[in-house]
Amino acid sequence: MEVHSYNFAGLIEATIDGVRMTVPDNMGNRHRQMIAEWEADGNTIPAFEPPPAPVPEGISDRQFFHILAVDGLITEAEALAAVKTGDAPAAFETLIALLPGDERFGARMLLEGATTFERRHPLTDAFGTMYGMTSEQVDDLWRRAAAL
Repeated sequence: MEVHSYNFAGLIEATIDGVRMTVPDNMGNRHRQMIAEWEADGNTIPAFEPPPAPVPEGISDRQFFHILAVDGLITEAEALAAVKTGDAPAAFETLIALLPGDERFGARMLLEGATTFERRHPLTDAFGTMYGMTSEQVDDLWRRAAAL
């Protein structure tokens, strides 16, 4: 028997005798009684963990630079300058310098002139790579930025 967790409805997700099932949290149920014996052996049913919120398609320039400053990836002064004047943080010059020559101007235009940053834009993943972030970490950054 493998007890996976409670689900969003408060039912227990488990695999019993090779069959995945949803078990009501009702001691009158024979499968729930089996799980109770499993619990009596010192095991615990894991709590339900809701799936992460969807990743926003885009975030504003203010949200983007704000979260970078909150996370310490750029300074607060750089974040303010980026939003006020469009001046890209110094670290972004490193990213731009890594791009092929014919892509640099477009990247500068985007980084210094965008009012929205799109998660699916190729530069977004390049930005994440520059900071050693996985795709999941960039998704999380986008979610947190959207909440600002």
